Amino acid sequence: MKRIVLAGLCAAFAALTASPSQAAVVERIVAVVNGEIILESQLEERGKAMFAEAKKDPDPAARKRREASLRKEVLDHLVDEELLQQQARELKIVVTPQDVDRMIDDVKKRNNLDDTTLVDALAQQGMDLVGYREVVKKQITRLRVLDVAVRARVSVTDEDVRRYYESNLKQLGADRKVRASHIFLGIPPEATAAEADQIRKRALQLVQRARSGEDFAKLARENSQDTATRSEGGDLGYFGRGMLPPAVEEIVFSMAPGEVRGPVRAERGFHVIKLVDRKDEKARPFEDVKEQIREQLMQQEMEKHTRSWLAEMRRKAHVNIRL
Repeated sequence: MKRIVLAGLCAAFAALTASPSQAAVVERIVAVVNGEIILESQLEERGKAMFAEAKKDPDPAARKRREASLRKEVLDHLVDEELLQQQARELKIVVTPQDVDRMIDDVKKRNNLDDTTLVDALAQQGMDLVGYREVVKKQITRLRVLDVAVRARVSVTDEDVRRYYESNLKQLGADRKVRASHIFLGIPPEATAAEADQIRKRALQLVQRARSGEDFAKLARENSQDTATRSEGGDLGYFGRGMLPPAVEEIVFSMAPGEVRGPVRAERGFHVIKLVDRKDEKARPFEDVKEQIREQLMQQEMEKHTRSWLAEMRRKAHVNIRL
């Protein structure tokens, strides 16, 4: 941050010494988090794809409200990231270039990529390798901070594991796993019925584009508002029952591989869903799957406690939003 602050001081001095006709805004600060600044250029870069999609809304009033809602959402994520980075410094967590190399090597292995195809894949997302390394470094930092600050709060008992097995596997007689991707379009809490219908129509357009042959992963990266899966092309991985909102789950588990459905209305917005794969297996004995279930429940609890911890951090921090 020092380089940015110094640049800001130089710009401010130049503005003060210039004539009124020469004075200009060099960079705008959109938030200050415990003295650390977040710049408008960072906000614009992070939300570039979503902002571009929002501009396509033909209704000027709805477009303006949607853009404002998206900017707030993206800024909230940037504030959370800054709080995590500050906590990492406090905990003296250091991520080395070798740590980044190992994670990138793992990504390449899991996706069957070499150096050239990785660079090509990043270019399709408007990113270069330098920028991607910075993203990976932040991801590792986040994981390590949460491992220290949040994991101690998470508890999954043997009884929790057994209960999940009984209700989600044994009663089904078979263990069905599906792999799906989705595009999520959120509905702001203050949205009118007409605005919600406009969002539904946007989701329907995406369904039609996917069915006509457009790459679903590319559509998800450019349009989805689910920040957890957007960069992965909306990929939700393999999962069983009990992981999705009931309205969405009912649809997903009745789909055929390759099928695209939607828009599916859930509590917070609309989902466009593509079923990638489906496999049915005979229900495995509890002893064989209990650790897998425990890890799955731990991840769910980690997500819940992470949201709670970040809310705590915000209450304790001095956050000045200037958007």
